[in-house]
Amino acid sequence: MLIVEDQDYMRQMLREYLQAAFPGKTILEAGDGHSALTLCSERRPRVVLMDIGLPDANGIELTAKIKIMLPETAVIIVSSHAGSAYTERARAAGAFAYVTKEAVHEELLPAVVAAMRQQQDPAARN
Repeated sequence: MLIVEDQDYMRQMLREYLQAAFPGKTILEAGDGHSALTLCSERRPRVVLMDIGLPDANGIELTAKIKIMLPETAVIIVSSHAGSAYTERARAAGAFAYVTKEAVHEELLPAVVAAMRQQQDPAARN
């Protein structure tokens, strides 16, 4: 699993939250788009949590690049931006789910579990 988030405190919170929920999973971190693409190329994560506002990239555009590189990887957008325009653009880029930062504690774990389940059961893929 890869967390792509430029804010250190948010990245740490997400890592701790996910590590507690999935203690056996390796959780990688990237603070910018360049590092995210490098880690995706080298480590091929199955799930990526993607912020939209990165210092060197737009997370939605980065999602499209990752989906081209790793079509089976589930990208879950985790952003402070709410609204249907963002979710529609994220879906068009290939995002598996869109979770606002305000709803992380309610919606993130179910989205990650659903992404992992879909990868384990090819019949469940859309």
